[in-house]
Amino acid sequence: MTSSTFCNILFIELLGGIGDIFIALSAIQALARSHSQAQMTVLTLPPGGKLLESDPLITHVVYADRSNPRKSVETLLESQNFDLIVSDTKYDGIEQVIQQSGALHCVTNLWRDPPTNQLVSDRFIEILLAEKVIHKQAIATVRLQLPSLNQQRAQAALRHYPRPLVFLIPDAGMSIKRWSSFNFITLGKALRQAYGATLLIPVGADVEQATEIADGIGSNARIFPHGELVDLAIALSCASLIIAADTGLARIAAALNIPTITLFGPSWHGRYGQPQPHIDLQGYPQCPERNMSNFTEQSCWYSGVCSLQQPWRNCVDDISPLDVFAAAESLLGVWGE
Repeated sequence: MTSSTFCNILFIELLGGIGDIFIALSAIQALARSHSQAQMTVLTLPPGGKLLESDPLITHVVYADRSNPRKSVETLLESQNFDLIVSDTKYDGIEQVIQQSGALHCVTNLWRDPPTNQLVSDRFIEILLAEKVIHKQAIATVRLQLPSLNQQRAQAALRHYPRPLVFLIPDAGMSIKRWSSFNFITLGKALRQAYGATLLIPVGADVEQATEIADGIGSNARIFPHGELVDLAIALSCASLIIAADTGLARIAAALNIPTITLFGPSWHGRYGQPQPHIDLQGYPQCPERNMSNFTEQSCWYSGVCSLQQPWRNCVDDISPLDVFAAAESLLGVWGE
């Protein structure tokens, strides 16, 4: 068991990406299970935090002001007393604000000394075990819980589509993480021919790309309209398979226990991948410029351009549609019987 019993716990996750909150979710849930009588508060950013509001392990979800997250931390800590504060966020002096809060125990750096081939989520758990704020029995596979009534409505709305129902998710926050439209089209046609699959392409930031992919695949392919993140997550929960760039929607799908294939380029799947039985495919694993510990330090990350003399726009395109189709076969085999 943990050495102390905490009554009021705060987890601060302000890195800004939807995927970041799901990387941290296993740690958040383990803390809540380890202290089942405690109030569990999560301070985070929209829209990802909206998906935590129906989690029975989380008492409160509080939203920070994206324009001034440090002020949001200060305001919350001035209004409430927490005896345990855990954070994956260090920028803008937030770590110092936490340490000066008067909490009995603070864990302010979950990114310390990262092994190159340990999932970040597992590293978080390892650190919390070492800090003696969780116990081993509290560790479990992450499961995202969504409002059941909304799920029933989504299932009814998608029921008329032929199955298997496959979501292709090309959108990603950084262009360097995107698989090409041509590859998604080639893959979608193969899945339609082999399985009679329905291909749904959510509209993200790049409407033209989603439209190009749906039109290129042709029959059985449809645009899934842009809406609230919660609504999209509920639709993903009805899928047979998700194939996605390394983005937050891939992590949502995995947390919903939907078979997921994630395509990795600059980021290293050994640190940022999904746990089994989900499948991670890595583009150009031998890249000499890859920084496994911090991909944001790679020259390609902000430039959006691969500096190597390779016949591709980015290393995600080193993953072929045939590679992804083979992975999909292993997850969709029952549909071919």
